[in-house]
Amino acid sequence: MNRRVLLRGLTATTVGAAGLGAARSAAAAEKSDKAGLRVGVFDSRAIILAYAKTEDFKRHLRGMSEELQKAKAASDEERVKELEAEGPALQKRLHMQGFSTYPVTDVLEHIKEKIPGVAKETGVDVIVSKWDVVFKSRSAEFTDVTYALVKLFIPNEEALKLVKDIQRIPPISIKEAEAIKD
Repeated sequence: MNRRVLLRGLTATTVGAAGLGAARSAAAAEKSDKAGLRVGVFDSRAIILAYAKTEDFKRHLRGMSEELQKAKAASDEERVKELEAEGPALQKRLHMQGFSTYPVTDVLEHIKEKIPGVAKETGVDVIVSKWDVVFKSRSAEFTDVTYALVKLFIPNEEALKLVKDIQRIPPISIKEAEAIKD
Protein backbone atom coordinates (compact mmCIF):
# COMPACT_ATOMS: atom_id res chain seq x y z
CA MET A 1 0.00 0.00 0.00
CA ASN A 2 1.24 3.42 -0.94
CA ARG A 3 2.37 5.55 2.01
CA ARG A 4 0.40 8.58 0.76
CA VAL A 5 -2.82 6.53 0.52
CA LEU A 6 -2.27 5.13 3.99
CA LEU A 7 -1.75 8.62 5.45
CA ARG A 8 -4.92 9.96 3.73
CA GLY A 9 -6.94 7.03 5.04
CA LEU A 10 -5.57 7.44 8.54
CA THR A 11 -6.22 11.19 8.48
CA ALA A 12 -9.79 10.70 7.27
CA THR A 13 -10.45 8.09 9.95
CA THR A 14 -8.99 10.28 12.71
CA VAL A 15 -10.93 13.38 11.59
CA GLY A 16 -14.12 11.34 11.29
CA ALA A 17 -13.69 9.78 14.72
CA ALA A 18 -12.92 13.15 16.29
CA GLY A 19 -16.02 14.65 14.68
CA LEU A 20 -18.16 11.76 15.87
CA GLY A 21 -16.71 12.05 19.39
CA ALA A 22 -17.35 15.79 19.47
CA ALA A 23 -20.92 15.27 18.29
CA ARG A 24 -21.49 12.62 20.97
CA SER A 25 -19.94 14.86 23.65
CA ALA A 26 -22.13 17.79 22.62
CA ALA A 27 -25.22 15.58 22.63
CA ALA A 28 -24.31 14.17 26.04
CA ALA A 29 -23.75 17.65 27.43
CA GLU A 30 -27.08 18.84 26.02
CA LYS A 31 -28.87 15.80 27.46
CA SER A 32 -27.15 16.32 30.82
CA ASP A 33 -28.21 20.00 30.87
CA LYS A 34 -31.79 19.04 30.11
CA ALA A 35 -31.98 16.17 32.57
CA GLY A 36 -30.03 17.95 35.30
CA LEU A 37 -27.61 16.34 37.63
CA ARG A 38 -28.77 15.78 41.19
CA VAL A 39 -25.81 16.33 43.48
CA GLY A 40 -25.85 15.44 47.15
CA VAL A 41 -23.58 17.64 49.23
CA PHE A 42 -22.53 17.29 52.83
CA ASP A 43 -20.73 19.32 55.46
CA SER A 44 -17.61 17.27 56.18
CA ARG A 45 -17.30 18.84 59.64
CA ALA A 46 -20.63 17.29 60.63
CA ILE A 47 -19.46 13.87 59.46
CA ILE A 48 -16.30 13.92 61.60
CA LEU A 49 -18.20 15.19 64.64
CA ALA A 50 -20.75 12.39 64.33
CA TYR A 51 -18.00 9.80 63.90
CA ALA A 52 -15.96 11.13 66.84
CA LYS A 53 -18.88 10.31 69.16
CA THR A 54 -19.22 6.70 67.99
CA GLU A 55 -18.24 3.64 69.95
CA ASP A 56 -16.06 2.63 66.99
CA PHE A 57 -13.94 5.77 67.36
CA LYS A 58 -13.76 5.41 71.15
CA ARG A 59 -12.61 1.80 70.66
CA HIS A 60 -9.92 3.04 68.27
CA LEU A 61 -8.65 5.52 70.88
CA ARG A 62 -8.64 2.85 73.59
CA GLY A 63 -6.69 0.56 71.26
CA MET A 64 -4.10 3.27 70.66
CA SER A 65 -3.76 3.81 74.40
CA GLU A 66 -3.47 0.08 75.13
CA GLU A 67 -0.86 -0.36 72.43
CA LEU A 68 1.15 2.51 73.89
CA GLN A 69 0.99 0.96 77.37
CA LYS A 70 2.15 -2.41 76.01
CA ALA A 71 5.06 -0.78 74.18
CA LYS A 72 6.07 1.03 77.36
CA ALA A 73 5.82 -2.18 79.41
CA ALA A 74 7.99 -3.95 76.84
CA SER A 75 10.49 -1.04 76.88
CA ASP A 76 10.07 -0.76 73.10
CA GLU A 77 11.22 2.85 72.91
CA GLU A 78 11.04 3.02 69.13
CA ARG A 79 7.40 1.89 69.13
CA VAL A 80 6.61 4.18 72.08
CA LYS A 81 7.99 7.11 70.11
CA GLU A 82 5.86 6.18 67.07
CA LEU A 83 2.71 5.78 69.14
CA GLU A 84 3.29 8.98 71.06
CA ALA A 85 3.46 10.81 67.73
CA GLU A 86 0.21 9.21 66.49
CA GLY A 87 -1.96 10.87 69.13
CA PRO A 88 -1.03 14.48 68.30
CA ALA A 89 -1.16 13.71 64.56
CA LEU A 90 -4.68 12.32 64.97
CA GLN A 91 -5.71 15.36 67.01
CA LYS A 92 -4.33 17.70 64.34
CA ARG A 93 -6.24 15.86 61.59
CA LEU A 94 -9.43 15.95 63.68
CA HIS A 95 -9.04 19.72 64.10
CA MET A 96 -8.64 20.15 60.34
CA GLN A 97 -11.62 17.90 59.62
CA GLY A 98 -13.86 19.17 62.41
CA PHE A 99 -13.30 22.91 62.11
CA SER A 100 -12.12 23.36 58.52
CA THR A 101 -12.73 21.75 55.13
CA TYR A 102 -10.13 18.97 55.26
CA PRO A 103 -11.43 15.77 53.55
CA VAL A 104 -13.09 13.06 55.66
CA THR A 105 -12.45 10.23 53.22
CA ASP A 106 -10.96 8.09 56.00
CA VAL A 107 -14.17 8.40 58.02
CA LEU A 108 -16.45 7.74 55.04
CA GLU A 109 -14.67 4.38 54.69
CA HIS A 110 -16.58 3.26 57.80
CA ILE A 111 -19.94 3.75 56.04
CA LYS A 112 -19.02 3.30 52.37
CA GLU A 113 -21.33 0.29 51.88
CA LYS A 114 -24.30 2.39 53.04
CA ILE A 115 -23.62 5.50 50.96
CA PRO A 116 -25.39 4.16 47.82
CA GLY A 117 -28.49 3.75 50.01
CA VAL A 118 -28.28 7.41 51.03
CA ALA A 119 -28.01 8.38 47.37
CA LYS A 120 -31.10 6.33 46.56
CA GLU A 121 -33.04 7.60 49.60
CA THR A 122 -32.27 11.23 48.79
CA GLY A 123 -32.58 10.86 45.01
CA VAL A 124 -29.11 12.09 44.12
CA ASP A 125 -26.73 10.91 41.40
CA VAL A 126 -23.48 11.79 43.16
CA ILE A 127 -22.41 12.77 46.69
CA VAL A 128 -19.54 15.18 47.39
CA SER A 129 -18.35 17.45 50.16
CA LYS A 130 -19.93 20.86 49.77
CA TRP A 131 -16.45 22.34 50.08
CA ASP A 132 -15.32 20.52 46.91
CA VAL A 133 -17.86 22.09 44.54
CA VAL A 134 -15.97 24.60 42.41
CA PHE A 135 -18.56 25.07 39.67
CA LYS A 136 -22.30 24.60 39.46
CA SER A 137 -24.23 24.33 36.20
CA ARG A 138 -27.60 26.08 36.08
CA SER A 139 -29.25 22.72 35.57
CA ALA A 140 -27.50 20.93 38.43
CA GLU A 141 -29.69 20.40 41.47
CA PHE A 142 -28.02 20.34 44.86
CA THR A 143 -29.47 18.53 47.87
CA ASP A 144 -27.99 18.61 51.36
CA VAL A 145 -27.47 14.99 52.47
CA THR A 146 -25.48 15.81 55.60
CA TYR A 147 -28.03 14.47 58.07
CA ALA A 148 -28.67 11.35 56.01
CA LEU A 149 -24.94 10.54 56.22
CA VAL A 150 -24.70 11.53 59.88
CA LYS A 151 -27.56 9.16 60.73
CA LEU A 152 -25.44 6.24 59.49
CA PHE A 153 -23.21 6.73 62.55
CA ILE A 154 -26.25 6.36 64.84
CA PRO A 155 -25.50 9.61 66.68
CA ASN A 156 -26.63 10.38 70.20
CA GLU A 157 -28.24 13.69 71.19
CA GLU A 158 -24.89 15.26 72.04
CA ALA A 159 -23.51 14.41 68.59
CA LEU A 160 -26.64 15.74 66.86
CA LYS A 161 -26.32 19.03 68.76
CA LEU A 162 -22.66 19.34 67.71
CA VAL A 163 -23.60 18.56 64.10
CA LYS A 164 -26.31 21.20 64.12
CA ASP A 165 -24.11 23.82 65.80
CA ILE A 166 -21.07 23.37 63.55
CA GLN A 167 -23.17 23.96 60.45
CA ARG A 168 -24.25 27.37 61.73
CA ILE A 169 -20.72 28.74 61.54
CA PRO A 170 -18.36 28.98 58.59
CA PRO A 171 -15.29 26.75 58.56
CA ILE A 172 -11.92 28.17 59.45
CA SER A 173 -8.99 27.80 57.07
CA ILE A 174 -6.98 24.59 57.14
CA LYS A 175 -3.96 26.64 58.18
CA GLU A 176 -5.88 28.03 61.19
CA ALA A 177 -7.05 24.52 62.11
CA GLU A 178 -3.49 23.21 61.94
CA ALA A 179 -2.42 25.91 64.38
CA ILE A 180 -4.94 24.92 67.09
CA LYS A 181 -3.10 23.93 70.24
CA ASP A 182 -4.65 21.68 72.87
